[in-house]
Amino acid sequence: MKIHLIQYLLFLSIGLIIGTGCTTPDTINHLPSEDDTEIVLEDYQLTENETWEPEKTYIINGTLEIPQDTTLNISPGTTVKFRRDARLTVQGILKIGTPLAQEQVTQLVHLTSDNIGPAPGDWNGVFFDHTHDLESFIRGAIIEYATVALDVKTTSPTIEECTLRFNETAIALDGSDAHIHHNDILDNNIGISTIGRQTRPRIEKNNIAKNETGIHCENVQSTIEHNNLYANIFALRLNVKFDLTVANNWWGSPDPVGIANVIIDGADPGLIAKQVGTVHYEPFVETRIADAGFPYPTLLDRLK
Repeated sequence: MKIHLIQYLLFLSIGLIIGTGCTTPDTINHLPSEDDTEIVLEDYQLTENETWEPEKTYIINGTLEIPQDTTLNISPGTTVKFRRDARLTVQGILKIGTPLAQEQVTQLVHLTSDNIGPAPGDWNGVFFDHTHDLESFIRGAIIEYATVALDVKTTSPTIEECTLRFNETAIALDGSDAHIHHNDILDNNIGISTIGRQTRPRIEKNNIAKNETGIHCENVQSTIEHNNLYANIFALRLNVKFDLTVANNWWGSPDPVGIANVIIDGADPGLIAKQVGTVHYEPFVETRIADAGFPYPTLLDRLK
């Protein structure tokens, strides 16, 4: 009888240890209580529309998924940090920052690495996965230290009044009609990469500077006008056999020879491995375009 009692108590103790040490499926990935100022989300999938507020810092570990028919709204002033190789995947709708109908940006959204010593490629970026929506936008955001900060496939968000810096690639467009204007795209390996023959993305009024390659272009239907393309190792690299017209940009110099030296196209057979077309950059602007680029530099100081 004593042996049976000891066995019963032993089994009961093991059951209590297991019960208190494990998490049930119903608790996985749920947001912490509203009292927390730092929220860690691990392999989190939205089950309903959510709005993230600036009073909290959101830390993403693994993949954050926005499924179809679901909207994530990241309010102005919110900080989102991404751990190593984390990613935000969009199959629904993503609204980052200040609504397009609002007159002015007054606070910035900050999407950045969670590493103490951040570097390009720390996290995988925001991936628009063939969503075909017409409502997503990114306005008034700082996006940095990603592999591909905004990887946009077959959807067309507006990317406006943002700073994209210290990424391997800032913006990659594949089959997209995205509007990209009034941004600073700085200090990336590649500023903007375009691919897809049937779409017409509009890249206008941006500062694209201090990148290894400012624009890597395989979509010759792209509209690329009124940008400041300066201080890049190569301002524009054409990588398709068709010609590309990119008139009315400032290239950091009024000298046609200097402009040609920062463009890689069919005139540079020693720097390319396949037949490519010619970039037609005339007429070009002879002085810097004053109203191009990110219009709120004082807001950046608040993030330092």
